[in-house]
Amino acid sequence: MSSTSMAAAKHERVPAASLAELFSPKSIAVIGASSNPTRFTGKIIPTLLRQGFKGSIYPVNAKSAEIAGIKCYPDLAAIPDQVDCIVYALAPEQMHTALRGANRLGAKLLVVASAGFAERGDEEGKRLQQELVALAHQQGMRVIGPNCIGFANFADHICATAAAAMDWPDIQPGRIGLVSQSGGLGFATVLFNALEEGIGFSHVVTTGNEADLDTIDIARFLVNDARTDVIAITIEAVRDPQGFIEFLRYAREAGKPVVVLKSGRTDLGKVMAASHTGALAGSAEVFEAVCRQFGVTCTHDVDEFYQIAAMFGKLRAAGKLKRPVAPGSKCTAFSISGGHIGLFADHASTHGLQFAPFSVNTMAAIERELGFSGNFQNPLDTTARAIGDDAFWGRCLKVLLEDESVEVAVPIITVARSYDRAIEDFIALAGQSEKIVTVLWAGGSFEGNGMRLLRESTVPVFRTAARAAAAIEALDRYCTVQNRIQQPATTRNADGMDKARAILCAAADGARSSLTERESKEVLTALGFPATRERVASSAAEAVAAAQDIGFPIALKGEHPDILHKSEAGIVFLNLQDQDAVADAYATIVERMLRAMPGDKRGRVLVQEMLPQGTELILGVTRDPEFGLVVLCGIGGIFVEILNDVSMRLPPFSHDEALRMIGELRGIKILQGARGREPVDLGRVAELLVALGDFAVANRDLVKEIDINPLIAMGGDRLNMADALLVLNREPAP
Repeated sequence: MSSTSMAAAKHERVPAASLAELFSPKSIAVIGASSNPTRFTGKIIPTLLRQGFKGSIYPVNAKSAEIAGIKCYPDLAAIPDQVDCIVYALAPEQMHTALRGANRLGAKLLVVASAGFAERGDEEGKRLQQELVALAHQQGMRVIGPNCIGFANFADHICATAAAAMDWPDIQPGRIGLVSQSGGLGFATVLFNALEEGIGFSHVVTTGNEADLDTIDIARFLVNDARTDVIAITIEAVRDPQGFIEFLRYAREAGKPVVVLKSGRTDLGKVMAASHTGALAGSAEVFEAVCRQFGVTCTHDVDEFYQIAAMFGKLRAAGKLKRPVAPGSKCTAFSISGGHIGLFADHASTHGLQFAPFSVNTMAAIERELGFSGNFQNPLDTTARAIGDDAFWGRCLKVLLEDESVEVAVPIITVARSYDRAIEDFIALAGQSEKIVTVLWAGGSFEGNGMRLLRESTVPVFRTAARAAAAIEALDRYCTVQNRIQQPATTRNADGMDKARAILCAAADGARSSLTERESKEVLTALGFPATRERVASSAAEAVAAAQDIGFPIALKGEHPDILHKSEAGIVFLNLQDQDAVADAYATIVERMLRAMPGDKRGRVLVQEMLPQGTELILGVTRDPEFGLVVLCGIGGIFVEILNDVSMRLPPFSHDEALRMIGELRGIKILQGARGREPVDLGRVAELLVALGDFAVANRDLVKEIDINPLIAMGGDRLNMADALLVLNREPAP
């Protein structure tokens, strides 16, 4: 079992400001330091020296006189001066002896690079890890690790790590703060590949087993760090969901983007829950929904992870993240290559980017700058006639940035002897404009310093159309959340909430596990949900009379408190056209309920109106093992059964957030009136989602799942619940 999948002991969160001192030590002791530079323990001190550490270093090794020209000490007690940070690289069994006297030295941070603790997966390893933390706290130290590769504070040239990537010469600090549960992923793959592309970091901190300080502690410190513009996190499991959400709020308030690379993703719906809604919310999907809700970019591969983080770092440093609300809807791109324009347009469309038509003035200016007329469209193919005019790129970009419909401009360059003049113009124009310039360089050059100029500038650069489009989508998602007016999520309809809770309490007092369809609808109608006309029948004659009163066609459903899935039990009959069909269906339903529940006569038969055809929606609430209550919506039929087209949010949330939630559905155009359909009143659907979230939060002690399936949308504000199920929570709520 990976160390990062194990539950960590509760600990008091460290104030973000106080962690700055821990990661800026002026003196470091390395217990277990080796004079063999090929060994893990022999790499730590050379790394400190190579990366420019100016403080005092104290190797601790009783068998050596010196290491790397630095005097060795037999133990901590022999060190005469103060030590701020201790790196421990001995076996777990030696910790009690080796760490004795740390409090006398004033050490505040213990970095445990050793393995053999709880990641072993046995009780002995867990015991050793608990003893390690207790010992460190007694000595006045907080712990990073164990089983980590240390940390690097590039801004201050303090690199207490043995990572092989630290052999990279002259690492320049950047504006990305990286915290990684996995040392190999963070300090090897991410760091090395990013450095190859000229992307730098302010800090890299690996947390290993997270016995004490964890990802959230470090991430909060990075939010508070003035030299960090974007927080990048690799994570396997969220051990403290509420702490994670509080960190996301903290980052949003500070205006610092968060980019996440999450491993350990799971397939959707491995375990079927009591309701259909529960089966739609897998843990990976809920995590990504939380990220969307807070404007966090959730990436799925290493290069996407650090490249998007670098983009955010550059744009924040340039002050360009505070103004645009939906930059992805105001894009332009231009190139001399029609093929690259077409490829970028394809990827942009996949990522939901939009290209508004150019204004009349822009069209005229393009014609003037290119020197020929044409039907210029957005994105713009300037054709190869511009080849040889190095100043063309800057003139064209200037024209496009002046168009009011443009917020993000993407020059696409390919291969040339030198692009220096064009790139210098891109950088200058980006600096003069409040709008965003992102270069897509799908090739290279044989001369000049173009790539170096871009890397040293605040202009993002990408090498492929797919990555550029994904990055702009991430930018759009961040700005949409960050820069829109935050509406408060407020509880409403107090009378309806009280009535609905009373129904829940009555069922809970009766030791029930769920409500019947009729009771579920009664709860939901109290919250404002519209429901079908229906009556309960105790005989075939009553069913026929109810059908005549409601009007044919009709639906008959069996209702039993212990039969949750009526269709699977064969007790649902739809579109009944006459009295005989109703009587026959009634008899069949009663017989099947008695067969399913022998001797149990609590079953009833519901006689309901048949609703006209419309678009089927699914609304619901489920409980995620990590994040708790989750509200979801989806479009029914093929969209939810095959495409898993659902959107989720943590309640409570505002009406605007509910509209964003609906807008994320892949089938949104159906609700907007595609192919001659009457558009659905999305504002009304959003109101129902808000009410559902408010109710779930207010009744988290009683609500486990709510399944409204389907809610039929018949155009306009005509909505109706055809079926509903409310499952009660039988366990203490968090």
